[in-house]
Amino acid sequence: MSARDPATPDEDRIPWRAAAAAFASVLIGLGLARFAYTPMIPALVEGGWYDGAAAASLGAVNLGGYLAGALAAAPLARRVPVAMLIRIAIALTVISFAASAVHLGYGWLAVWRAIGGITGAILMIVAVPAALSATPIRRRGRVAGLVFTGVGLGVVVSGQLVPIAAGFGVVEAWGMLTIFALVLGVVGWSGWPREATGPAVGGGHLGVPPAATGAALALIGLAYALDAFGFVPHTLFWADYVARTLGLGLAAAGASWSLFGLGAAFGPITVGLVAERIGFGRTLVGGLVIKGTAIGLAAFTTAPWALAASAAVVGLLTPGMGTMVAGRITEIASPHRQRQAWAAMTVSFAVAQSLSGFAMTEWYAVSGEHRPLFIAGAVALFLGAIAAALTLRRR
Repeated sequence: MSARDPATPDEDRIPWRAAAAAFASVLIGLGLARFAYTPMIPALVEGGWYDGAAAASLGAVNLGGYLAGALAAAPLARRVPVAMLIRIAIALTVISFAASAVHLGYGWLAVWRAIGGITGAILMIVAVPAALSATPIRRRGRVAGLVFTGVGLGVVVSGQLVPIAAGFGVVEAWGMLTIFALVLGVVGWSGWPREATGPAVGGGHLGVPPAATGAALALIGLAYALDAFGFVPHTLFWADYVARTLGLGLAAAGASWSLFGLGAAFGPITVGLVAERIGFGRTLVGGLVIKGTAIGLAAFTTAPWALAASAAVVGLLTPGMGTMVAGRITEIASPHRQRQAWAAMTVSFAVAQSLSGFAMTEWYAVSGEHRPLFIAGAVALFLGAIAAALTLRRR
């Protein structure tokens, strides 16, 4: 018998370089390209670039780009080496920030917001599995939690720095984001495994019969899509709501958005710890109910504690929702079906998010009211909780 256990040191070693590269990629692709635009909306309006409706519609354009990127990511990854695809997406994201600083009209910025959405989806869908494929199965939960904190960190940093930079001008705010993305791009440029792939979602299943599995996966997909529809008011309108509708200004909006980011930074880790105790199924149902309540809270009170709680809780359960859904898939589906289910749910999430973005910006353009959007979002989350709860009996 060997004195050295062959199953411990090397097989349990975390590939920190790949994890850091994935962390930087997610921070650029989602934390900045997606979520840093939220505190930019009031800055664009106050800087005289666009009115509120036009600025919000550019956020919807980004969601449309995310949908296109989600559809294109897997086919591209089959044709282009994964490391090269990630580098192209990083470069285009940095360029999109730099190009956005040039004020050449709505159409120009719309093109670059769409490109940022496309590259953000590619980085999210391709970079994370690339890092996890090089990670021992026992360590994937820890690495996934680390990587997804990039979303929250991007929100926190943009919430703090965008209002400060916007005080000097809109161009300066875009320039600050460009520099930040460039620095992160250096981190994300290398460190990828030589043969990086997109693995299936890890884990086993609980022996659910095939027919029941299909129905349960459909219900989980519906719940995930309803989450995508319902959280859009916070991720698209929150900073503008706090800054202009409530009249609290850019600094307060940035601070509130940073609370969202702080919650997002701890979301995946918190969700994982809870799921270890009660299972991903119950965690998902509870998460949808709590998130829906937090979204709806903003429609009925503007008390400081309520605004803070709403931002932090929705932030906590935004990246955490992906963790819950992925974990729930591993509980009810065989390994072969997990890959297909996750791919389908990622696309359905992007579709629902894009439709919600365009529908809600259109509503806001007509009515100028934010509160009905929060109510609609809460209702969607509660319906999602019902759909997820129906799968509990299928365990």
